[in-house]
Amino acid sequence: MQYDVVAGKITIENVQAFLRELDAIAHSSNTTIQAADATKIAGRRHVDCAVRNAIRSFRDHRNIATDLGVEILLHLSACRQIRKALEMGVHEGGMDVLLIVVGAKRSVERTATQLTGLIRSDPRVMDYDETKNTPLMHAFNITKQEIAAAGGDARIPDLVRERLVLFDAFR
Repeated sequence: MQYDVVAGKITIENVQAFLRELDAIAHSSNTTIQAADATKIAGRRHVDCAVRNAIRSFRDHRNIATDLGVEILLHLSACRQIRKALEMGVHEGGMDVLLIVVGAKRSVERTATQLTGLIRSDPRVMDYDETKNTPLMHAFNITKQEIAAAGGDARIPDLVRERLVLFDAFR
């Protein structure tokens, strides 16, 4: 299985309609598409770790969710509660978004190309920067004391990935 990430900006007027559109594209291309709020993503390594672990959990029959997209959200959020993991998803209004596409290589490539038409492409929204500190601290329950002990704000992406590793290790 391959995956790709389409990142950018979007204005979502109706979340359910947007998700139905993604589902239709995924169904027609035999892929899985998962949308995520990019402000809660601590960089490419965060996404890579979560997606690889979600795919592996399905392959090894250790998945929590019955849907690969939901499993990806669980791994992105490092949380076993689907309701909490859904907070990593999209919301109405303007936002930075990641569209994660998983499937066979050619299908992923075609689908990623199709998805670029839905957003204003900006791969930088996946990158970590200090404006993500508060959303990441909230989403991953990272304390200021933990950040200080780790060496400062620049270590927040490391603390997020540590939670992903612990999530995968203690299931």
